[in-house]
Amino acid sequence: MADYVMIEDIFESTDYMQILRDNSLNDDGTDTVAGVDWFKFRETVAANFYVSGNTWIGMGQNSEQLKISRRDADLLTLRREEGTLLTNYKFFRIRWEGYSVHGNRNADTRLVWDALFFDNGDIVLHFTEVPTSASNIGECVLYTKSKNISFTIAKDSIVSFLHQDDMGNEYELSYEPPVFLDPYNRRYLFKDGAGTFYTITDDELTPIEDTELTASVFETYGLPDLPDGNVLIGLKNPTILYWHDSANKFPDMKLDYKGVPKPQVLYSENIDMSHYTILGIEKVTCDCDEKCLFSVSFDDGGTWFGYVNNNWVKFTEETSGMSKAAIEAVSSDAWAEKAITGMIKYRFVLSGADGYIANVITDFLNTEE
Repeated sequence: MADYVMIEDIFESTDYMQILRDNSLNDDGTDTVAGVDWFKFRETVAANFYVSGNTWIGMGQNSEQLKISRRDADLLTLRREEGTLLTNYKFFRIRWEGYSVHGNRNADTRLVWDALFFDNGDIVLHFTEVPTSASNIGECVLYTKSKNISFTIAKDSIVSFLHQDDMGNEYELSYEPPVFLDPYNRRYLFKDGAGTFYTITDDELTPIEDTELTASVFETYGLPDLPDGNVLIGLKNPTILYWHDSANKFPDMKLDYKGVPKPQVLYSENIDMSHYTILGIEKVTCDCDEKCLFSVSFDDGGTWFGYVNNNWVKFTEETSGMSKAAIEAVSSDAWAEKAITGMIKYRFVLSGADGYIANVITDFLNTEE
């Protein structure tokens, strides 16, 4: 039984696989393959796997539970393997080699795939060869207890079904391999932009005095699992540090984060009001969120004003402004006090994740033609 360090390593060789069918045609038949007692699908132990020449698998039941480009195909070579990943995770492997179109065996219809079944319940497919034409690819579906999960395949691609319970009833689709951590001691620490190291005590960031990272520091202060991300919000320019007491490769890690942008200041073009037909401004209406702030300039951005408490006031800060309700309430008489330079320009301040401005409509007072 072979042991592997990474999932991708498993697919690189067939040296440890038992050959069950060796270049011998299975057209519409089903091969019964001895399974394992530690994998369940839909609450049934997969003591046997049923592998069809028409490229589907039954896990503990002789039924089309996992269709892998299912169509009238030619299976020629079938292999099985039991092994371990990182010495700790057991897997069962089936390799299907043949052609996706019955009686049409050429490079364009070549189909080779592996299916891995892990003792944690995950299922992983890998495609070494895939037909070159989509018309030669059959149905791809996993039938869980509550839903049917369709998926797409491509040469050298991975499709994963991540278990959601211990009975093999529910799965989630992914096009990335699942993450299996080394079964070793692992620790996390954190660092801010100034270089200070932190651990977490009672759900709070706690600086540590050590300035040099060693295995001892990780084992003494490190956390075995990543904390809730909200605990790290107080760190400026944070770094997450990882250590494990193994010579194996570090696992691939992905972090999702959500950020709210800082206030953004936008400017309109300088609007020409010098045409002889324009007598002034009647009103301004805006399509924006309620937090949007406005200021106006009558000298191409030299000075900025807002209308506050029935008076025009000058804004000195770039992020200052009046609300949507305030600018829409400015009367034509108030506009007449300032809109006398033949131009107007708007400044907008957007705040928060939902801040937006779609348009500002300036209704002019015009002479009759």
